[in-house]
Amino acid sequence: MNRYHSEGNLANILIVDDEPNNLRLLSDLLKKQGYKVRAVLSGEMALSAAKSHPPDLILLDIMMPDMDGYQVCHHLKNDSETCQIPVIFVSAKDQGFDKVKAFAVGGVDYITKPFQIEEVFARLECHIKLNDLQMKLEEQNYQLQAEICQRNAAEKALQEQNELLKQEIERRQTIEIALQKANQDLARSNADLEEFAGIASHDLRSPLATINGYAQILQLRGKEQLDDKCNDFVDQILKLCNRTNLLIEELLSYARLNQAQEPFQLLKSDRLLQQALENLTTEIYQNKAEVTYDPLPPIIGTESQFVQLFQNLIGNAIKYHGEESPRIHLRAVHQDNCYLFSIQDNGIGIDEKYSEYIFQIFKRLHSHDYPGTGIGLATCRKIVERHGGSIWIKSQVGQGSTFYFTVPTEPRSVEQQMIAAIAHAN
Repeated sequence: MNRYHSEGNLANILIVDDEPNNLRLLSDLLKKQGYKVRAVLSGEMALSAAKSHPPDLILLDIMMPDMDGYQVCHHLKNDSETCQIPVIFVSAKDQGFDKVKAFAVGGVDYITKPFQIEEVFARLECHIKLNDLQMKLEEQNYQLQAEICQRNAAEKALQEQNELLKQEIERRQTIEIALQKANQDLARSNADLEEFAGIASHDLRSPLATINGYAQILQLRGKEQLDDKCNDFVDQILKLCNRTNLLIEELLSYARLNQAQEPFQLLKSDRLLQQALENLTTEIYQNKAEVTYDPLPPIIGTESQFVQLFQNLIGNAIKYHGEESPRIHLRAVHQDNCYLFSIQDNGIGIDEKYSEYIFQIFKRLHSHDYPGTGIGLATCRKIVERHGGSIWIKSQVGQGSTFYFTVPTEPRSVEQQMIAAIAHAN
């Protein structure tokens, strides 16, 4: 019958005895039982053999010259490489104190000579199994410790995630508080804007309308009584009245962008463009403008503001045309998480160094020969940025201009809307 230890190999037994006959007898018997056996004649040889190739069990005689079995066992148990090897003493000494000493130095069992071979087999089998179980237990303990370490690491990572989550919640709470303050500031700003709108529409327009009326009367009734220079003055008064009225309209339109917006919704770009073109019918007809466009995508935003955006940009292209009739083309392409719109014209163009300047309110590059208030492009910029996009221009003097603006394909997150609201409030 073959004997195996836990790793599936033949159990390896080291026999230590200074009597060759004893070694030969015990070796033959164990080999017949299926054990793998090595035999040595001295304690020094035993220590060397145990370190070079550790056995699964050692059968150790006590009475040997130079180094007895107690000393051999003591050395084995004090060496980290051999301390786990079970040692069974095999000796003719049968006194109680001999057995006690054997156990004291680290032996696991004691067999008295002459022995019954069946007893030897039984004790060998028992201690090999016990040693295998001990090794398995230690391996399980090691795995358990590793699992505990993993769980501790996972728990620590979870605690770190919880801390990060706590910080994120606190950050969002801070943003919400800031948003509440921004909303309060916006409410006050809206009240001021409403008051301003009332003043602008009544206190500014009423005297302006009176001036315009008197100027028209002068133009109709006093044309013959006035000389050419005075008639020119009257014409200038009427032009300035119209210009001032337009300035008030566009300034009010710009100011209303700070008030509560319509809810975002899915919009058809081509329908918005058609509405803008209808509003520009007179300008298009008078300037013989040609406006073409590719199929445009649906966008998410505020209808009235996007109509105003298209109207301002196309109207700007018509206004600043060159000697040729205005030709304007619109297209849109999908890029990353947004749509990129472009409005290309064949107008007079501008120097690239003014590409940021023209989006500032009341900034004009051209003389009053070109009608305008310096508010239209500033309004375009505010509309685009309130929808989470960007606007810019590519142009060369005499080569026309192309205005670009982006519109996100998804509505802004709550956090982005908070940040935008706070930025506009400030």
